[in-house]
Amino acid sequence: MKIYLDDCAYSKRLKRQLEAAGHQVQTPFDAGLSGQPDDVHLGYAAEHGWALLTYNADDFITLHEQSSAHAGLLIVCQDADMTKNMRYADIVQVVQNLAASDVPIAGQLYVLNYWKW
Repeated sequence: MKIYLDDCAYSKRLKRQLEAAGHQVQTPFDAGLSGQPDDVHLGYAAEHGWALLTYNADDFITLHEQSSAHAGLLIVCQDADMTKNMRYADIVQVVQNLAASDVPIAGQLYVLNYWKW
C-alpha cells in the first residue's frame, strides 16, 4: 500500500516499520509539505495516490465528509490513557490486516483501531 504519513503521524521508526512490511511510505518532509494545513496534505496525497495515515481524527473526518475524492484515510484514534494507544507495531499489523482484507481504500475512511485482531 502507498501510505502518506500526516505531520502528526510522522515518525522515522513508523516509516521504517511500514517499509519493512512492504509498504511505500512518504512523509510531509519528503514532499516538502511539513507544517502545511491538513487540506494541503490530503490534496497532495490524493493527487499522488497515497492513502493518508493520521492521528488527527476530527479534522480529517470533516475533510472526508466534505469530499471523498482521496486515496483513503487511515485514522489512528488515541486515548487519554496512553497504555491503550496503538504502538507502531500495532499500526503496521492493522495496515497489513486492512490490505489483506481486499476492501476498497480509495475514497474510504478507516479507523485502524477497529482492524486490530
